[in-house]
Amino acid sequence: MMSSKAGLRPENILWEPPTTRIRAGVSQKEINPPIGIRTASWGAAKKHISTGVHNAITTTAMVVIPEDGPTNYLVTIDWGWWQGRADDLAVRGEVIKALGIEENQLMLHLTHTHAGPTTASDVADEEGGELVAPYHSMAIRQIIAACEEARDRSVAANITWAYGKCDLAVNRDLPCGVEDVLAYNPDAPADDTLTVGRVCDEAGAVLGIIVNYACHPTTLAWANSKVSPDFVGEARILVQEHVQAPMLFLQGASGDLSPRDGFSGDTDLADKNGRILGFATLAVLEKMLPTATRIRFTNTVESGALLGEWTQEPFTPKSASGAVRIDVSVPLQKLPSIEELQERWKDIDAGARETRIRRAMKLRAGYVVDGVATHPVWIWMWGDAVIVGQPGEAYSQFQTELRRRNPDRVIFVLNCTNGPGYMYIPTPEAFKRVRYQAWQTLLASGALELVTDATDKAIKSLPKN
Repeated sequence: MMSSKAGLRPENILWEPPTTRIRAGVSQKEINPPIGIRTASWGAAKKHISTGVHNAITTTAMVVIPEDGPTNYLVTIDWGWWQGRADDLAVRGEVIKALGIEENQLMLHLTHTHAGPTTASDVADEEGGELVAPYHSMAIRQIIAACEEARDRSVAANITWAYGKCDLAVNRDLPCGVEDVLAYNPDAPADDTLTVGRVCDEAGAVLGIIVNYACHPTTLAWANSKVSPDFVGEARILVQEHVQAPMLFLQGASGDLSPRDGFSGDTDLADKNGRILGFATLAVLEKMLPTATRIRFTNTVESGALLGEWTQEPFTPKSASGAVRIDVSVPLQKLPSIEELQERWKDIDAGARETRIRRAMKLRAGYVVDGVATHPVWIWMWGDAVIVGQPGEAYSQFQTELRRRNPDRVIFVLNCTNGPGYMYIPTPEAFKRVRYQAWQTLLASGALELVTDATDKAIKSLPKN
């Protein structure tokens, strides 16, 4: 007689990993700059030209072609941040024009390395600046080529999505008496969420890996003179050697996050930090089921305990997609004049003062119009995943809150994407503590909450997969 336990079943006998079926392609190109090009990312640096390349500077393009919508391009470049709207459009505008697409069909994302070549287009008269325009022209050609190659290689694909963990990032708002400095704060938690997508063709061959993680690439700082993707480079090498396909890295909401070990001139330290991220990514990939595979509860087995068996089986993932752009009205601080800034910083190092003032001037162009500012956010849905891109350096609360409010979706959150709005979006606490991120930005306290609420509303308006 069969035991009554043989009929035991859980309420849900199927588990499907978050997966999207969609046409996709991936391509990667090296865009190493010439030795001697201007860098100038650090006010504390005494030299502003490169002496070599540490790990390749790359651009990686992923094209997604939905059944019922326009072709979208997600493109990363191992550069730092746009100095201003003109610099952004000088690159992004050319890519859009060459591909024959609308502005909202492209998310052009900078991985935010602080050891990259300058993105400024107005430095021809400065040391190393004469190399910038020819380099940008070459890079634009390669970005376009990567996009076209990804499009031409696109095939029916299944993208498996998963969350993992990586503890490379730490909180970098360190209270020092009445003022905070940018340094490891061992008493504050840091978001350790790692978000991964694996793109496979119908036969299961890996076409590309998407990695989204929030951590400022500031391992290499003013003592370094080599152009580098920072820790992103070594992580990419490790992952790509394992999967034999391009890795597309997306910098998360890292306004308050950085590596514990950083502000260094040691490229070996950057590689060590990269291995932390790379091995964490490989752990997520190893845990994934084969492409387009789910598991079914099939049986119970009597042993020392009553055991349950799950069996793998193929399934056809859904392919719902959607895209929306929002422009969020955000409050501005009372903006000091350039003369007031010069007076405020008159006693600091001249190089640091020049860096601060130049950035303050460029931030305003194209973002503040007649005293009013709106912050753009691009939201793309690919099946179970949502890609959120915006140009600012949002604090990690932006991504943790979006994920908390939308637990049924896999959320990718990108800083440094498109523009304008290349500034910090801090928490109210940062304003109270007068942190660097709060006095660097044009935005007033409350902007982060407004952008978060508007983005969450837009995500909830997208169709369910």
